[in-house]
Amino acid sequence: MSGVDHFTGPIFLVGMPRSGTKLLRDLLNNHSRIAITPNESHFIPDFHKRIGEYGELRDPESFRRFYNDFRKTVFFERVIRESNFIDEQSWYKAVKEWTYSGVVEAFYLEYARAKNKTIWGDKTPFYLAVMPQLKALFPSARFVHIVRDVRDYSLSLKKGWNKNIYRSSQRWHDVVRKGRLDGKNLPAGDFYEVCYESLVDAPAETLAGICRFLQVPYEESLATLHRPADKGGDVRNRLDIVQKNYGKWETALSKGQIAKIERMCGDILSDLGYKISYAGATKRLGAMEMELYKILDALSLLRFEVRENGIVGGMRNMVRTVRYSQFRDVPEEER
Repeated sequence: MSGVDHFTGPIFLVGMPRSGTKLLRDLLNNHSRIAITPNESHFIPDFHKRIGEYGELRDPESFRRFYNDFRKTVFFERVIRESNFIDEQSWYKAVKEWTYSGVVEAFYLEYARAKNKTIWGDKTPFYLAVMPQLKALFPSARFVHIVRDVRDYSLSLKKGWNKNIYRSSQRWHDVVRKGRLDGKNLPAGDFYEVCYESLVDAPAETLAGICRFLQVPYEESLATLHRPADKGGDVRNRLDIVQKNYGKWETALSKGQIAKIERMCGDILSDLGYKISYAGATKRLGAMEMELYKILDALSLLRFEVRENGIVGGMRNMVRTVRYSQFRDVPEEER
């Protein structure tokens, strides 16, 4: 474990929405050295695209323009609400390297220090699709990918937001496939994959494996929840980790629905060790069918957002959905 204490992050928790990223974040935050921000960031790729607009960030006026835009993000508003740990001047003074990634890292490290911790992390499911970009920005980054059986995943989205199970399954296949390929192409020791089912059934063992990957000592406190990790699922508001909280697709989906999902996703399910009945070639959902389901899913999400947040708040969140994520399916707080 030589040199372990020099690792200060980042840890990126990635995975499809409703796959356990929130549960995993809350458990890892029990570690005495790990501080993962309480809200999804989404901003890292977006600000990186337009960082040239601000000029040299070392210049106080340039940094002020950047800061004024950043503090308008929902991420900043929510993190500051949870822990008012930074302002423009303290952030500026904390920067060690005047690059975009150096400025971002200074923010996260200040959050970690406010928690009396040393390793910073981020839980944004969407980042599964941009791991190579994040690795280029943060060479020391390590990624933990949590994956859940697509049949339960699509059923969860159907129950919560009336999402179409076939479009959800096709998107799961495409994004998980790309993420796993990208993960294999990362340097050895930078990508680690766990299954949601293993986390809930054997949390201590699963978390111990993650700690070995991160090269930090396992701590007994890790496997205990201090607040509910799920506010919208079947185990909403529970303070315990519910074992066997999976496999609901076996009775909730019809044989035809299961067969169609397995035709789309069977290759990845098999590779991950999930049992399937289908043994034929993978068959994608048709393009026109995907487009139709996309429209219907957008309407379902809009109805949910307006019901929960009003017309203005709902429309604002829908704009963020389009802007920040190519596969964002559910509201941030429900992941």
